Amino acid sequence: MTHKPFDDEQLEHVLNNAPKLSDRRSKEEILNRLMADARLQDNSHLQEAIQQPIENEEAQQESKPLIQDEQPSRFKFRKMSIFTSIAAVFALTVLVGSMVMNNNTSQKDLASTPETANYSTLQEDRSAKEAATQDEALQSSIVAEHERMLSLRSSVYEEDVKDAVVFRIGLAGRDAESVPMTYVIPNERVATDFGTQKPSTLQMYEKYAPQIDEEAKGFTDYHPFKGELKEKDDKLVHVLPKDNNYDVASATVNEYKGTLEDTFSDSEYTEVEIQNEDGTPYEFSQEGEPSQAMSLTNAKHFNYYLYQDGNGAEYLSPDFRQTFANVTEALTLMKNKNDDVYVTVVPENVTYTVKEEAEGVVVTFDIPLDLASMEPIRATQLIEAMMLTAASFDQQLRLDNVVQESWEGFDLKTYLPKPVGPNKQYMP
Repeated sequence: MTHKPFDDEQLEHVLNNAPKLSDRRSKEEILNRLMADARLQDNSHLQEAIQQPIENEEAQQESKPLIQDEQPSRFKFRKMSIFTSIAAVFALTVLVGSMVMNNNTSQKDLASTPETANYSTLQEDRSAKEAATQDEALQSSIVAEHERMLSLRSSVYEEDVKDAVVFRIGLAGRDAESVPMTYVIPNERVATDFGTQKPSTLQMYEKYAPQIDEEAKGFTDYHPFKGELKEKDDKLVHVLPKDNNYDVASATVNEYKGTLEDTFSDSEYTEVEIQNEDGTPYEFSQEGEPSQAMSLTNAKHFNYYLYQDGNGAEYLSPDFRQTFANVTEALTLMKNKNDDVYVTVVPENVTYTVKEEAEGVVVTFDIPLDLASMEPIRATQLIEAMMLTAASFDQQLRLDNVVQESWEGFDLKTYLPKPVGPNKQYMP
């Protein structure tokens, strides 16, 4: 059976659930209405149904004498019953036909509605959308792969700050040492916090340093600095209170100065003056003389090791802030194990030579270095620690005699980019 708007089951359902009709008109009125209906005048079945009782009655009248009081009423009753039945059938036929027509009309109306038109358009564009979905899936796969490659990187690069600013801060480690952190803050957040005015480094420090949960990250609760920080021309002045924890021992003094350097170097300030509340230079008990202004412009040349905080997280950091005269020395001595706090990133069986060229510094491994033979995170830490070491001398790094031509998004066939800063972080 072909599919139709109403099949037998649907029609039966409609008839069974059709509203119960009631008609208070008299039978004579119904008969007169039917006889006057032009649609029934040429209906042979109706005319036959009307004529048949009349002919039957006439035959009976000829063969049987009439009972004067009974025969006319019986004929009238039978005639009215027939017409009543015909009227009911006709009404029901009109009702069902109307419902079918309404259903067809509704379907046509539905097909012409904006929603259905949109559906039709969507049907036509389905193949195009499926193709677009496949393209999006491919792009997502590429992005996911890119993110996976970048996931092992720990430093900040120029590509990370295209729509963001950098906030640097030194966090105090468990060994009374400053560990440099580089926070990437989106421009939108800075604009929300400071409006259209570009904030100074001190303003950013006062805004964002208190938001860092240092203890949760495995560091000492150190920031913001005790006392008062204020700007004086192109200098920064730190007024220390009489009672402070920065002057307890030589290690705490080094930690304090290290955190100042990691926080305010590469800023608009040229130096930091450390003063008493009366404006005189502060004298550290471990030094025995008034402190001199601490320069923020003289670049410190470090090499980078691996530091682990109290929670087990690993960071790349200078080894107790030891400085070097040249990049060759700094890179060569990265192989040495100097203490139990900082761990070298260079595996014991890996040896190399360092050469300075006009474009940058070149590290050539004595035996082809197969990065895939190392744990991926260790291989990435090795590359980035060397990159950070070269960057502290404002130089780019190239690695020669490496089996792989690329690693974690780094193109090892050429000079690698200079990191903006170590240990990428995001504000909570």
